[in-house]
Amino acid sequence: MLRDVQRAMADLLMAAETPDERTAGDLIRGGKLSAAHRLKVYRHNVFSNLRGALRDIFPVVNRIVGDAFFLHAADQFIRAAASRSGDLNRFGREWPAFLADYPHATELPYLPDVAKLEWAWHECFHAADAATLDLERLKSVAPDAYASLVFHLHPAVRLLASAYPVLRIWQVNQADFGGDMQLDWTRGGDTLMVRRDGGGSRGGVEVVIQSLTPGVHRFLCELQAQRALEPAAAAALETDREFILQEILLECVRHGVIIDFSREAA
Repeated sequence: MLRDVQRAMADLLMAAETPDERTAGDLIRGGKLSAAHRLKVYRHNVFSNLRGALRDIFPVVNRIVGDAFFLHAADQFIRAAASRSGDLNRFGREWPAFLADYPHATELPYLPDVAKLEWAWHECFHAADAATLDLERLKSVAPDAYASLVFHLHPAVRLLASAYPVLRIWQVNQADFGGDMQLDWTRGGDTLMVRRDGGGSRGGVEVVIQSLTPGVHRFLCELQAQRALEPAAAAALETDREFILQEILLECVRHGVIIDFSREAA
């Protein structure tokens, strides 16, 4: 019974049209304010909070399209992908996919990937902390067993590939950007890593967006998919013959990108 009432209330909140007094009165008690007016106030607060969450997470998308476009799209999105968590930080995961199908955004084909980058930044910032790689434990592994090791990435690491220069688009749309504003979004794509730079704690730690070569990006994607070191390196070499495994491993350990390892299942 309670679930039915909650579901009916959610349907009223997300309805495109404002329910009339009779419909609202089935679920809400009137008083100094009518049932329909009470529902209108509650709906306004719900939508305002969700719009605000989207604008906080996707400021570059907002800056590119403008407030009117963003808010109209946000209202459509809120109805299509209602929040399923009490934590507003979890709201917006489906926004890039929504923009990819949003008919009014067809002239901005790079917009969904810009949104993916912003969501990756957001997830990176809020991801769990992790200890650094135990080098002494790694030293205890026999050299002939290295090929079968499965290296684990920091939970804050996010990887992104785009056919568009999304990093440049992101950079020139920062509020404090003071450089050359010229931008050609047709010039080519990006392979990127989003990570946290600093110690083990998020306090004062910066989120970094780093350009990667296609080979390094492929390697890290293979590791993220729990591939063992040997096949991951082979895949990277297929993508880029200049890929150097030892250099990349050292960089990943130094920056805390790789934080642990395990043995490949037999």
